[in-house]
Amino acid sequence: MGKKLTGIKAYAGCILRAHSCLFSPTGGWLATPATAMGREGLMWAGMTIGKDDKALRRKLARRLIAVQEEQRLRLSRELHDDLGQMLASIALELHNVRAGSRELDDGLARATVLVDQLSAKVHDAAWSLRPADLDRLGLRASVEDLATMLCAQLGISCDVDLEALSSPLSREIALTLYRIAQEALTNVGKHAQPSRVSVTAHIHDDRMRLTIEDDGRGFDGGAEPGPGHLGLAGMRERLALVGGELTIETAMTKGTTVYADVPLAG
Repeated sequence: MGKKLTGIKAYAGCILRAHSCLFSPTGGWLATPATAMGREGLMWAGMTIGKDDKALRRKLARRLIAVQEEQRLRLSRELHDDLGQMLASIALELHNVRAGSRELDDGLARATVLVDQLSAKVHDAAWSLRPADLDRLGLRASVEDLATMLCAQLGISCDVDLEALSSPLSREIALTLYRIAQEALTNVGKHAQPSRVSVTAHIHDDRMRLTIEDDGRGFDGGAEPGPGHLGLAGMRERLALVGGELTIETAMTKGTTVYADVPLAG
């Protein structure tokens, strides 16, 4: 027991210094930069520490979520400021040199299209990584924006009922629900090909439920997740950190419904 408790304390200390820890074969903890933190560390924190010390689990959850958001901000800035500017410069040069032989001009035209497409993808990635502006907009308006923006891009109808998200929630839980909605809606846009999307929230007893439903392609829920659905594991783990649960109902050609349940008290 003493060895286990020491390991937990060391793990907590590393997290509070914005590092992550990996369990070594010798039984100790190895500190590594937070950028290298993998899914295994989150799962261990969520499952083992939760059984031993609820207060420590909440403390770790807050710090883990904060570290995730710090890394999102850093990546968003690097994508936008560095890679985005470089791509813009390349695109400008390609547009300027499109002259000369027909063959050369056609090749440059294709390269220009590819650079423009890559620039759009970098812009989208930077947008998805940016911190949620929950302090200014609030959770309800932020999730509504995600839903209406997706439906406008897809040209489909969108049913939104998120009044329950106006209820008081801890920042960790609010941020978690926002990221769950963001990931679920991103999956809808990439894979579902729906004609309708519904995003709702309801309170029952001491739990909040966020529901994202589409009538799209669905997928085989019993199969191993493919490359397009690896984000489901991340959603499940992030919810577990705040005492929440993820439930997914889906079948081929039958659409998908994602339920995210969290406690009202963080």
